[in-house]
Amino acid sequence: MSDSRSAGILSIGSYTPKRVVTNDDLSKIVDTNDEWIFQRTGIRERRFAREDEYTSDMAIEAARVALQRAELEPKDIDYILVATASPDNTFPNTACWVQKGLGMGDIAALDISTACAGFVYALELAAALVNTESYRNVLVIGAEKLSSITNWTDRGSCILFADGAGAAVVTKTDGRGRVLCSRNGARYDYDALNVAAGGSRMPASHETVEKHMHTIALKGRTVYKFAVQKFEEMAREACQRGGITADQVSLVVPHQANVNIIESAMERAGISMDRVVINMDRYGNTSSASIPIALDEALAAGRIKRGDYVLLEAFGGGLSWGYNLIKW
Repeated sequence: MSDSRSAGILSIGSYTPKRVVTNDDLSKIVDTNDEWIFQRTGIRERRFAREDEYTSDMAIEAARVALQRAELEPKDIDYILVATASPDNTFPNTACWVQKGLGMGDIAALDISTACAGFVYALELAAALVNTESYRNVLVIGAEKLSSITNWTDRGSCILFADGAGAAVVTKTDGRGRVLCSRNGARYDYDALNVAAGGSRMPASHETVEKHMHTIALKGRTVYKFAVQKFEEMAREACQRGGITADQVSLVVPHQANVNIIESAMERAGISMDRVVINMDRYGNTSSASIPIALDEALAAGRIKRGDYVLLEAFGGGLSWGYNLIKW
């Protein structure tokens, strides 16, 4: 398939809430401090949405930027994919809220629930939908309001999470932003990372609310080891499938979970940190939104040029993981 007939990213947009919450702010809620958080995570501050600002609201704002940059109208989109672990509702799905908010027609609207790996999952699906010629323009969004599902009594997890959204328009391009290859996977590990209550296994009750079972629970050491291993494996596999060496990767845009995870994995994969996008110091862990937000910033800063190989990597609840290798 030639470049002109392949799916690629036409544009990127992002949105982050105005409210900045520093590590010092969190020290007033739980027993922690700026140095403790930064050394363990690489995070200095994060953004929180307003109480009346929902996941779909942030998704819509990011989508509007991406559409404007693509010089498209909402009516030009054929399919919406929203990756989120913090949907507005169980149903209707968040993609339907986006459809309504943007004034779109009765197009397909689907949510993807693989937590922090959601955007790379959605991008692979979007590229496949476009390449089959079933759809022309697919809107891919990663959006989260994690502040609404964070356990504010757990200092090990509440320091991590934040809110925001990023969006991409995927269509057949002249070769720019071409998705060369992708791979997604999952392995059941409930205890490592979950929100226990709220589904059919554990419906809401006074007990589940009192025990904070509707909020994120994680085993940090388990997730850390898993993430380092998977980040390294995915980097090597992406290069092999893309027919390039690690030295030819111009930029890695990883899920912004923990800087120590990323540094360890990149060292093992033979990729220097000067070729890795890091913005978690300012935005924290925004789950499925972290990669498109970071990708938008990298493009704006001129860190990506025509012909560059850009690797997106993520891991999340499930446990899930995935990557996309893109030739810009």
